[in-house]
Amino acid sequence: MTTTSPSILRQAHRQSYTRYTSTNGMRPEGGEYGVDGWLFTLPGETINGQRFPQRTYAAFEVPEHGMLFWMVREVDGKRRQRGSRSTSRRGAVAYALSAVAAERERAADSTTADRPGAPPIATERAAEQSHVHSDAAEAEHLERVRRSEEDERPVKAEIRLAYPLAGGGASLCLYDARGNEVDQEPLTERGAAGRENNPNGFYLGSLTSGAMTAGLLRAAGWHLKQCGFQLAPDEQWTAHCVSESEAEQWAAWAPMLPDGHAATPLARATIVPTREHLAVTERRFGPLPEIPPVVGLEFKQMGRWSWCSTNSTRLLVLTWTPQLGGDRWNVWDETDRPRIVGTARGNGPSGAADALTAAGLSLA
Repeated sequence: MTTTSPSILRQAHRQSYTRYTSTNGMRPEGGEYGVDGWLFTLPGETINGQRFPQRTYAAFEVPEHGMLFWMVREVDGKRRQRGSRSTSRRGAVAYALSAVAAERERAADSTTADRPGAPPIATERAAEQSHVHSDAAEAEHLERVRRSEEDERPVKAEIRLAYPLAGGGASLCLYDARGNEVDQEPLTERGAAGRENNPNGFYLGSLTSGAMTAGLLRAAGWHLKQCGFQLAPDEQWTAHCVSESEAEQWAAWAPMLPDGHAATPLARATIVPTREHLAVTERRFGPLPEIPPVVGLEFKQMGRWSWCSTNSTRLLVLTWTPQLGGDRWNVWDETDRPRIVGTARGNGPSGAADALTAAGLSLA
């Protein structure tokens, strides 16, 4: 009896990324890869005698309904989207890994099933054991992804000022416990198209000109909250040492700066996830939400993040994306060409019900 071995992509490992922009010559050809993004490679492997080659993928942001989401697409081959969209690069890559692993395992399982010689009863038992193994492998994979994300969760935030005579900008950087940078947000520039911006207008030039102003600290706090983090209890922003060369540069510029603007160019603070961030994590890795019954249709689960319903004339797919501010639910009509026919924000069955209703479906 032969069962499908799990893909090596289900093993926890750290991805290596290469930045691409419209000017550095690394951007893939075609208009479907955004303005900039990150390239990464998934290793090849052999499952049940079938070889799957190494492939390169691109992770990049795309606007949708006034918000930005990360997605992953093949760079070569059919250039298909892999996995679901996510509000973070890490999440989109995790979804892509799961989708590619599942595709490889299905293909290997199909190859094994085509081999002659297995009696019907043995085949049925193998199918049952394969299903149990697949469920167990998926649960184990989810747990590994959760532990990996918790290990890489930011614990430190940093405000870094640019040289004041070069524009006086500032950015917010987040670091994990190992000191690796996991996210960066501009504090004095308007973000990419579609990104939510501080309603208090912190992009004014008076926000900072080489100084750690109160307005800059408020902007950093606002951005932290959008990312699902906040300063730890009794924590405050404190000055942090810069490199020797940076210190010399700032000392040389100090006489040219206005009074009060020769303060430290670097401040750090310990951060913790907000309650909403922790709640999103529980929804992502906890029990699946129940899908309310629909009159005349039955939605069947097809992966962790989507459900499919078909009849003689129509193919509908319900997708779920846990995120801060309320989970996103979309109903796609994929009968002829993929298009969204209903969308809603909400957690649990109520969010699914709102999306199904928005698609013109009647709940039972």
